[in-house]
Amino acid sequence: MNAPPHVSSLKLEALAMGALPPPERATTQAHLDTCLACRARSEELASHRRHFTAHVLPRAQLPSSRGVPWSDWRWWAPALALASAVVLLFALVAVPAPQEPELAVKGGAMLQLFAHRGERTWKVEEGEALAPGDQVRFVVEGLGLPYVLVVSVDGAGQVNTYYPFGGHESVQLPSRGLPVEIPGSVVLDNAPGPERLFALFSRQPLSFESVAPALRELSTGGAEVIRDRRRLPVAAGAQATFLFEKTQP
Repeated sequence: MNAPPHVSSLKLEALAMGALPPPERATTQAHLDTCLACRARSEELASHRRHFTAHVLPRAQLPSSRGVPWSDWRWWAPALALASAVVLLFALVAVPAPQEPELAVKGGAMLQLFAHRGERTWKVEEGEALAPGDQVRFVVEGLGLPYVLVVSVDGAGQVNTYYPFGGHESVQLPSRGLPVEIPGSVVLDNAPGPERLFALFSRQPLSFESVAPALRELSTGGAEVIRDRRRLPVAAGAQATFLFEKTQP
């Protein structure tokens, strides 16, 4: 009789965040009760989160400065991170986990956010209010298209490339057809108002310069237009978007 498959890191983190549906949470916990390897992996991930909270987060309370390099951080997985509107975090590319249906949008491209603040890590809901200093990570799935470019526009009119951070064109995903944890973190600045993200997927690299005019046009429409617009008029094979609100400091 074959042993049941091991639990992915993504699912272990979802379990820790309380993001699994009750039936799946129960079966995953039951597996951990009998599998020494997965239980050790779960404890290792918990150790990474405790390390981040105790040793890295206190050093993150720096004056806002876009594009400041920083290294050696741990949070959501042992594969460490890339980039931010405020702090640039360098790390290894995360190994993609097996598909987690609860994180995917069936039938379409997907962009999902996870946030970390203090002792709490959670799945961000569309339109949710986040605070300055929150760390935000992305999970994407692009319908099998190999390249992704993640860009944003906010209510202050700022246009950014989040993945690759400050890059000039799309980069290749490490896996196709599965949700992929993007290696990086956005540390939110203190500019209040809406911020809309777009994950643009394509068969060939897409240049930021071909996307920037549409983002700048969107920024001139103001907060309500940013909240309402769900698609950019650009030559991407698939798009996913996500809106969150940044609160006052």
